[in-house]
Amino acid sequence: MVAIGVGAMAAGHGKISGPRAALRRLPFMALVGLAVSTLALAAMLLFRYDQISLGKGGVESPRIAYGDSPARYGRFQTSVTLTTPGAPHDAELHVPLVWDDSWFAGDERIYNRDLASASSVLSALAYSESGYYQAGSSCPAYMERALEQLGFERASTDSYRYRSEVLDQILNLFTQKEDSVAYTIARKVVGGSEGRSRCVIFVSVRGSYGAEWLSNFDITDAATSDGASAATDEILSGAATAKEGACARSQEEDHAGYSRAADEIASALRSWVASAHDRGEDVSLLLVGHSRGGAIANLVASMADDDLSAARTGAPVRGGVSRLSLASRDRVFAYTFASPNTTTRDDAFSSCYDNIFNIVNPSDIMPYLPLGSWGYRRYGVTLELPAIDDDGFGRRHEAMCARFRTLVGTESPYDPSDAREVSELLSDIGTKVHSARDLTTPVGIASVLASCAARIDPVRILYGHYPCTYIAWMQSLDADGLRRMS
Repeated sequence: MVAIGVGAMAAGHGKISGPRAALRRLPFMALVGLAVSTLALAAMLLFRYDQISLGKGGVESPRIAYGDSPARYGRFQTSVTLTTPGAPHDAELHVPLVWDDSWFAGDERIYNRDLASASSVLSALAYSESGYYQAGSSCPAYMERALEQLGFERASTDSYRYRSEVLDQILNLFTQKEDSVAYTIARKVVGGSEGRSRCVIFVSVRGSYGAEWLSNFDITDAATSDGASAATDEILSGAATAKEGACARSQEEDHAGYSRAADEIASALRSWVASAHDRGEDVSLLLVGHSRGGAIANLVASMADDDLSAARTGAPVRGGVSRLSLASRDRVFAYTFASPNTTTRDDAFSSCYDNIFNIVNPSDIMPYLPLGSWGYRRYGVTLELPAIDDDGFGRRHEAMCARFRTLVGTESPYDPSDAREVSELLSDIGTKVHSARDLTTPVGIASVLASCAARIDPVRILYGHYPCTYIAWMQSLDADGLRRMS
């Protein structure tokens, strides 16, 4: 009886100790699983790194047979297909677009409503192209299709290769290439003046994608480097103000993350410009982009303007070397959307950059970062979309919502009253964080995060930032719907 009882107790104890032993093993098993997953990821990243180094494993650029259909010239209307953040998942939008080759022989300093509207669509297409460059994807080459419809003779989206896969974005974190950028360059030769042809060179820059989003926060490295000027130091601390000036720059005054990406595009453009000149053609650059893509396009346009200023006046160009090799007869057109601030340069508002038009939504927080109170601004002219307290806003907003329904097939989710919350948030951050340098401190970071958490819904605030919101506004606004910011 006793033996049986002891045996039963032992058996019962075994039943209890078994689960306990398993529980004790769980942390070890989790560590083993984590180690295996880490090793597997490391192996995948190393393999991908080798592929990129050897130029293998990437999706090949699309083979569009330009010239199979008659080229389109002059003024015409077409419809382009795209996908975009903010639209229903996987939904294709069919967006009407007006195009006129004569735009690019006109005065680039005069705001062109139709060109601005077309540019908002072409900026959104930069996101659509990413899907094509993902292995196994059935997404078409949206950008190439659209450019073919517009009569462009050659297009390159090679920069998307190795920059559109999830694994590539993870690899960028480890190789510190968050400042990479994907972009399209295309060309179309149109009629010019005095018997000379004009080559329209188009550039559309993709906005934040994957790890590239971190590039938005790389704001002080260049400005606080050993070579930074005393003027830049004053601006970062809030002591300097904007003023008119000549078109001569120190690149250290530009946003570091955007500047590195802009340098890559400028280097790529140089050969396209040189080839056009070799053929005896004048050049018209069209630079477009949304969000981070708009900021990068803004910087490339400012580099081009510096080149043109030197070519037209005979003054020395910054650094003694022309960045894009532009000639005095060339022109630069730039339209950006939702672009963050890009520079601390004190003459960014100079008339030299009056050909750069930056369209921003008062309900979108991104265009107001980094803060103006820290000395940051954009090159060129900034134009605000209608704000909720403007006269006639109700009529304009109704037209925008109707256009959004037609384009996207759903109601517009963005709330114009968010502009008040954005304004209050920016004021709060400016009160607590006095300079860009403060963002490099734990206290500065904590202050910004606390202000954001207390004042905004991050999902809701994005609705005013999405490309489809900007497109709907641009296609519904009348000629006097934009307000120039001072």
